[in-house]
Amino acid sequence: AIGPALDALEARHGLEWMLLDGFLYPGHSVHRMHALPQKTGAALMAALQAAVEAAGIPVLTQAVVDTLVLDAHDRVVGIDYLRPDGSHETLGCDALLLACNGFGGNTAMVRALLPEMAEATFGGHVGNDGSAILWGEALGARLRDLGGYQGHGSWVTPQGALMSWAVMMEGGVQLNRDGRRFHDETLGYSEAAVHVLAQPDGIAWNVFDTPLLTLARGFPDFCDAEAAGALRRCESVEALADCIDCDSAVLQSTLDALHSTDAQPDGRRFARGLDAPYFAVKVTGALFHTQGGLDVAPDMRVLRHDGTPLPNLLAAGGAAGGVSGDVVWGYLSGNGLLSAVAGGYLAAATAAALVRQKEKQ
Repeated sequence: AIGPALDALEARHGLEWMLLDGFLYPGHSVHRMHALPQKTGAALMAALQAAVEAAGIPVLTQAVVDTLVLDAHDRVVGIDYLRPDGSHETLGCDALLLACNGFGGNTAMVRALLPEMAEATFGGHVGNDGSAILWGEALGARLRDLGGYQGHGSWVTPQGALMSWAVMMEGGVQLNRDGRRFHDETLGYSEAAVHVLAQPDGIAWNVFDTPLLTLARGFPDFCDAEAAGALRRCESVEALADCIDCDSAVLQSTLDALHSTDAQPDGRRFARGLDAPYFAVKVTGALFHTQGGLDVAPDMRVLRHDGTPLPNLLAAGGAAGGVSGDVVWGYLSGNGLLSAVAGGYLAAATAAALVRQKEKQ
């Protein structure tokens, strides 16, 4: 469904996709990642918002849903929502799609379901509070893969920005405060979050050189981090050691090993080493979004424990169980947006059919 979904967004709403073919993302064997030319989530959200406005679709803001209203047959007939002044209002519906993401903003649920991320920075929206899962549980819905999530081992600290993993895939390394590498960076940025958080103080340094700096500057998020003062330039190994506050001899040994064509102890092979001047960015591990949720049928209707679908309750994106499985390393780049865009496309078709069916009655 993802192909037709992207085509529809372009043909009907003017979103112009480009293939990111400058490097391979972790776990990908061919170039398949798409983005808008701006290469940011903010640009994507702005384009989607503009499409909604152009289509004349009402968007209700400053309204937090707190109750789903059901009839005796488990059909959702409306929602109750809370206004900032404390008042409640009700809106009726023929079908309801839960597109309220996962539970990354719910500290209690993260501690219970993702204990390795309990102390991680959350890089998502605090409104991702697990409401869909809690509502589904109350209705007897089946849940799946609640241990799945996207972490990121390159959250710039203390500036609070994302640094693209492309730098790691093309030869950059992560060093702990001892000046040593501690994992194979090419295995993925999601599981890297766990490795980074396991280091002293839960931090690492992304270290790279001039060609990789040029690559990094092609991503707006990195440019924002650089503008905020995150980038350190070091003319020598000694200067880099001072930046990291590690032993220069240990650091020299680490960097020397990168020039070998032999496999490193962790299995990674480097096409080339890093050359001065060196650049360093301090990062930590972050939780971006959860990947588990409500189990859904192929048409995106929420399933009960017995496998039968609820009549008109749907879920997509982070509210539904995704395609990453039940562990952090199951995540591949794009899995979250894949579930959101393709799942939303399928759910929209189902919701439209349900509405048309209701109109005929």
